Amino acid sequence: MPHARHACVCVCDVEDPRTESLREYCYGLVLPIICAMGIIGNVLNLVVLTRRNMRGTAYIYMRAYSTAALLAIVFAIPFGIRMLVHKDRGQWEEFGPAFYTAHLELYLGNGCLGVGVMMLLVLTIERYVSVCHPGFARPVMGPPGVVVFLTCLATVIVYLPSIFRGELIKCILGSSDVYVYLRRDNTIYQQTIFYRVYKIMLEVIFKLVPTLVIGGLNMRIMMVYRRTCERRRKMVLSRPHAQGHGHGHGHGHGHGHGHAHGHGYLKDDDPRKFAEERRLFLLLGSTSILFLVCVSPMAILHMTIASEVYPSFPFQVFRASANLLELINYSLTFYIYCLFSEDFRNTLVRTIKWPWLKGKFCHQAEHEVSASPPATAGTVAVAGTGTGHVSNFHPAIPALTLTPAEPDERPRCANGVLH
Repeated sequence: MPHARHACVCVCDVEDPRTESLREYCYGLVLPIICAMGIIGNVLNLVVLTRRNMRGTAYIYMRAYSTAALLAIVFAIPFGIRMLVHKDRGQWEEFGPAFYTAHLELYLGNGCLGVGVMMLLVLTIERYVSVCHPGFARPVMGPPGVVVFLTCLATVIVYLPSIFRGELIKCILGSSDVYVYLRRDNTIYQQTIFYRVYKIMLEVIFKLVPTLVIGGLNMRIMMVYRRTCERRRKMVLSRPHAQGHGHGHGHGHGHGHGHAHGHGYLKDDDPRKFAEERRLFLLLGSTSILFLVCVSPMAILHMTIASEVYPSFPFQVFRASANLLELINYSLTFYIYCLFSEDFRNTLVRTIKWPWLKGKFCHQAEHEVSASPPATAGTVAVAGTGTGHVSNFHPAIPALTLTPAEPDERPRCANGVLH
C-alpha cells in the first residue's frame, strides 16, 4: 500500500557523520549554482531559438530539448531541498509533500531528462541525414511537431512503472500521538523480474543507445564536413593559378588583376572558413565527450542503487556526483553555443539588445556584411546538454550550407556550386 499505517517507532538509519557535510556542499551550495546557471541558460536558449529566423525543423527539436532541460532542472530544486531537509527517508506531517517525494519526484525529473535525450537523438539523426545524405526526403522522422508530441508521450508512458519504486509508511513518533509519513523503497516491487528487466531497459534506451548513436553520428558529420572543407580548400587554392593563367593570354594588367583578386579572396575567406571548421570540431567533440562523461555515472547509479547501500559514504559521494554531473550536462548548452558560435552570440545580443554591447556588435556585423560575399545558413546538431550548432544568421561567414531550411533545398557552397 502506498500509505499504509504502521504502529511503529521511527528509527533513523545510522549514516556516516561525513554524509551531512557532503549534503550541505553538494545540495546546498553546488546544486543551486548549477540550477541557476541552467535556468538562465535554457531560458535564454528559448528566447534566441524562438526568433523569426529560426523556424526550421532543427530549431523545433532544439526548442523541445531546451524546454525539457529547463523542466528537469526545475524539478531538481525540490529534490535538493528534500536531500537537505528530509534526507532519504524524509519525515512529513502532510500527505501531499510525502506522496510527491515517494512517487512523483524521480518520475518527473527522469521523465524530462528522458525527453531531452530523445530530442537530442532525433535532432542528431535529422542533421546527419541532412549533411551526409542530402538526397533523402526531409524531415526524415516525419512532421517535427508530431514527432515531439509522440516522443514526449512515449517517454512519459515508459517511465510510469518507476512511480511505484517507492512507498509511504505512516509512523508514530515515540510515545506521542503524532503521526508522520516516511518514504522507503518498495523492495517487493523492486525485486520482481519485471522491474529488474525494466530497469535495464531504461538504461539501454535512454543512456546506452543514445550515447553510442549520438557519438557515432557526430563523428560521421565531422568526417563529411572535413572532406567538404578539403574540397573547397583545393578549389579556392587553385583559383589564383587558373585566373592568372587565363589573364596571361590577354595582357599584363589583366594577369596582375587576377592574381591580386585571387590572393584577396584567400585572405578574406579561407582563414575564417578554417576557423569555423575548428570551432565545429571543438563543438561536436567537446559536447559528445561531455554527454558521455555526464550520463554514464547516472546509468551506473540507477543499476546499483538500493536501500542497503544508502548509509555508505562512498555511495553517497558517487550518488551526489552523478546527480550533479547530469544537471551540468543539461545546464551548459547555452554557454557552449555562446562559446563556439559567433552568430549565436550576435543573435542573442540583437534579441536582448544590451545597450553596452549593441553598438559594438552592430558595427561588427555591418563591417562583415560589406567585406564578405553572401552565404546561406547552416546548422549542425551535436550531443550534450545537448545540441549545438554553427550557423550563419546573416552573411558574415562564407560557409557551406549543411542543413537547408526547406526539404527541397540542396547543400551549396557559398559561391553557388552544388555539393
